[in-house]
Amino acid sequence: MIFRKKGYLLLVPVLLGFLVSQAVSAGSDVPGSSTNPVISKSYADQVLKPLQEQIDSFAVEVARLKEIASRQDLPKFIDVPTTHWGYADIQFMVEKGIISGMGDGKFAPNNPARRSEVAVMLVKALNLPINDVTADFTDVPVNHWAYAHIAAAQKAGIISGFPGGEFKPNDNVTRAQMAAMLARAYAFERNGLNLDFKDVAKDYWAYEAIGTLADNGISRGFEDGTFRPATLVRRAEVAVLLAKAMDPARRQQ
Repeated sequence: MIFRKKGYLLLVPVLLGFLVSQAVSAGSDVPGSSTNPVISKSYADQVLKPLQEQIDSFAVEVARLKEIASRQDLPKFIDVPTTHWGYADIQFMVEKGIISGMGDGKFAPNNPARRSEVAVMLVKALNLPINDVTADFTDVPVNHWAYAHIAAAQKAGIISGFPGGEFKPNDNVTRAQMAAMLARAYAFERNGLNLDFKDVAKDYWAYEAIGTLADNGISRGFEDGTFRPATLVRRAEVAVLLAKAMDPARRQQ
């Protein structure tokens, strides 16, 4: 058993054995020796206090090392190794409490992102209040897992529905739709760079949003000069785009 009393740790009977061994090694008439077998409380205090101080110091060091270990850049998901192209931004988003996995230690980075998932991430990133908000989409009932976040995103003007009053929470998000939501969420402005993509015409509905993200270093498009607006955005891409929107320093990575 372990008892804590008057600032030191008593391990019974382990430390009593320690006191006896100390007396034997001393080879003199000290408490615990054959000639003086009685170990008084005051003597135990005298011997064990320095030992307890060492134990306390060791415990502090262990706690410090555990804290350092907890902050190490270790993979949060088994399917996002350190070599993954979006690893750093995904780690950043996890640490901010904005994204989580699929419940089995995986993030599913290559899965298409759903509209409900993106709404939740945007609301968390912006720290929008989710209490006392209501959504008026016909396909998002109050018991929907993302209802409060969808309602908050709608109230903030970040998302809008479709004709007929639907939000289509389970639909996948295209790159153009993601650009539009990010541009609205962070109120980015075009900075005069006028970075355009050859597959995004000026009369395209998300032209300004796509150009705004490019101008601000959030989305660079593809090496062939395209943006591919109709392509579905993957969960890893959402994490990277949102991380860059949140933290300007990450736009240079």
